[in-house]
Amino acid sequence: MPRRLPTALPRFALALSAALALAFAWQLRLWPSGSRALPMPTEHRLDEDAERLNRKGRRAWMEQMHRAAPGTDWRTIEASNGRAREARHAAAGRRVATWTEIGSRNQAGRMHCAAISVAGDSLYAGSDLGGLWKGDLWGNGWRPLSDNLYGGVRGGVAVAGTNPEVITVLSTSAVVRYSVDQGATWQLPAGLPAVPQLATRVMRDPGNANRVYLLLASQGQGTELYRSENAGRSYTLINHTNNSVADFWLDRLDGSDLYLMVSRTLYRSTNQGATWTPLGNLPSYPGKVILAGSEAGAPTFYAAARIANNWELWRSTDGGLNWAYRAELDDWWETLNCSITNPDIVVYAGVEAWRSTNGGGSFTKVNGWGEYYGNPLHKLHADNPGLEVFNIPGLGERWFPCTDGGIYRSDDRMASVTNLSLHGLGVSQYYDVLTSVNDPYRIAAGSQDQGYQWADGLRDPIADFAQLISGDYGHLTSGNGTHSIVFSVYPGFTLVQQGETAPGLHYLDFPAGSSHLWLPPIVADPEDLQAYYFCGQYLYRGRWLGGNNVSYTNHAQNFTAYGGSYLSAFAISPLDLDRRLAVTDTGEIWYSHDRGASWQHSDDQGPSSHYFHGTGIAFSPLSTQRAWLGGSGYSGPAVYRSDDGGLNWTPAGEGLPATLVYMLAAESPASETLYAATEAGPYLLPAGGASWQYIGAGAPLTLFWSVEAVPAIGVMRFGTYGRGIWDFATDGLTAVAEAPAAGFGLANYPNPFNPQTTLSFTLPAAGEARLVIVDAAGRALRHLQAGRLPAGPQRLVWDGRSDSGRELPSGVYFARLISEGKVESRRLTLLR
Repeated sequence: MPRRLPTALPRFALALSAALALAFAWQLRLWPSGSRALPMPTEHRLDEDAERLNRKGRRAWMEQMHRAAPGTDWRTIEASNGRAREARHAAAGRRVATWTEIGSRNQAGRMHCAAISVAGDSLYAGSDLGGLWKGDLWGNGWRPLSDNLYGGVRGGVAVAGTNPEVITVLSTSAVVRYSVDQGATWQLPAGLPAVPQLATRVMRDPGNANRVYLLLASQGQGTELYRSENAGRSYTLINHTNNSVADFWLDRLDGSDLYLMVSRTLYRSTNQGATWTPLGNLPSYPGKVILAGSEAGAPTFYAAARIANNWELWRSTDGGLNWAYRAELDDWWETLNCSITNPDIVVYAGVEAWRSTNGGGSFTKVNGWGEYYGNPLHKLHADNPGLEVFNIPGLGERWFPCTDGGIYRSDDRMASVTNLSLHGLGVSQYYDVLTSVNDPYRIAAGSQDQGYQWADGLRDPIADFAQLISGDYGHLTSGNGTHSIVFSVYPGFTLVQQGETAPGLHYLDFPAGSSHLWLPPIVADPEDLQAYYFCGQYLYRGRWLGGNNVSYTNHAQNFTAYGGSYLSAFAISPLDLDRRLAVTDTGEIWYSHDRGASWQHSDDQGPSSHYFHGTGIAFSPLSTQRAWLGGSGYSGPAVYRSDDGGLNWTPAGEGLPATLVYMLAAESPASETLYAATEAGPYLLPAGGASWQYIGAGAPLTLFWSVEAVPAIGVMRFGTYGRGIWDFATDGLTAVAEAPAAGFGLANYPNPFNPQTTLSFTLPAAGEARLVIVDAAGRALRHLQAGRLPAGPQRLVWDGRSDSGRELPSGVYFARLISEGKVESRRLTLLR
């Protein structure tokens, strides 16, 4: 007998819709500095196919960075690291005050899945490496529930039970967890295999609040379908097959029927999986299958099947007995769903979402990905890894598309969408962050598919960011630490931000014929604000000529002569610009002591013999001879150290797990305390220390990609790949971390000062001495002394100006005295 299908209630009143639209627009465009509005983001200058190619390029790049010996599975290693971090976080208890979330709160990253609470009044949403979030059905009041859980929430989420609600999540690491206390703690359910398989789908039975179905499937281990009768606390196996090609579908109205497709055959169970009846077959055996169904009809089924190397869409209108070919799926990320009430509405997605109203006979694009940038409130962001459809009590059918720019809601079966992610969903994925030395809260950030972002201050207390241009951006760099000119890279061009407070953008071609990484490293020239170094098989120096024009020169040295394909990191010593280091993607190290005029290959190739991929170089702020090199540490140390300018290298990874070090940074120009942003979280190496310390117990349990010092406010600023930007307070560490004073008694008075201050020190013997004023990033601004001085007390005056006579802005600076091979620093505060 036909069942009565739910009907949608009328939409919110026009006044409320208008108010929401205005609120969202305000979040996107207005800034606390006043009424000034920033322009909406623009698309990058490459064509739409660049977005499709970027997915493949990004994956290959990630594999390159995680270089390891044959047979070494870095993902398994990181899963083990994640479990160890979970234990540390549990032991540490509640979040401690050393960590502060900075943002963004309005530029969400990749979302994968969603679920509705049993009562139908709350939305749960799973993100890539930002974990699980909860808000209301319109995305208000977002809050994180799994900062203490490793691996994000990618495979699915289900909410079952009452008093308490039981939340089940499928993490990136294929581990199934549940929580009965809204994420305060997470547990492993009973009844599942000790060796985890890939959890591919989890669903609560809408007819029984305590019943949950879970599918495990992996190549070579077959498929196992489980049922829980206690809301996900424990499971019983109800179906096993040796075929790993499988998916299941559950009636979303009352859960009366359960369907399981194994290879090309669809089975039905009317008794919660106790017995199964085979129905119809697809004509061919697929290599993978995705199943979706509409309760309207007999029901109506759609199956996306990978036949050979092609994905095909098949449809059954008679409950799975017979199947008809409908379409070939091209722009396809294994995202498929269909309407509860209309069997002819089916949507699949990849870079963009495609909607059919005639049962898959033809499809139209929901919107082009570029349309998002003119209307982020009502247009889908590019890349759609998930699509959920629920029957919500009192509301009826609602769709929730999950994109690389957050989660949306549709009340009309994807004819239109509303963005639920424009405020409070803190799941930004950042490759790099660069803070202006002029303002500790003026921040530029390069993100994964949420563009080049910029914030000009905090807003109580987390920053809103403007997305200035779409795409993926990394390796942000500035020659003087300000935002007057900032270079960064997109996979295909170099982006120039011009302007400290009103940024404009320009686009520069990569060097013609260069071979390089997907996101090639670049480093600004500290001697020329319009120039930067580009890492390829050669080291190119690009000089921006204004507009979209650039000229390149390259050194004759081919850095692949001893192995590798191109440079993967490059750095210049802030103490001595003559000293430079470079490393290739296979760990071959090169050094120069003459500003790059000539290069020598390091004879001590410790890293290259350990399947090393170099990703980050940090020069000492106190010694011209010392530097650290970080990279892939799955088959050897993740960090190496040189004390002779790059000639020889020794392992310096004690205390680090086997992991990938993305970036290294010193605490300040006056300290050799070193910080590492790694796949396994944030780490600290005290100055003079031999062992790294884990410092992430108070931060979200996610991937830490970038780190920079912001000494003006005493923090190290980390960019994460899933939970935005976080500050670590260095207070309490500095006293034990800084190198001992050199004994010159360097001091100044007054401090703070305006317009000038007198620096004093004592030389125990006559000799060469240099006194340099540097900014918070370690860049030399004023050379007060360079030459021989007599023994005894010395006094020099600094007038707050640079070598060129430019009046420097208010901020924190450092006086650095170098003599007798020793370095002593003094913190100076200039107040205009």
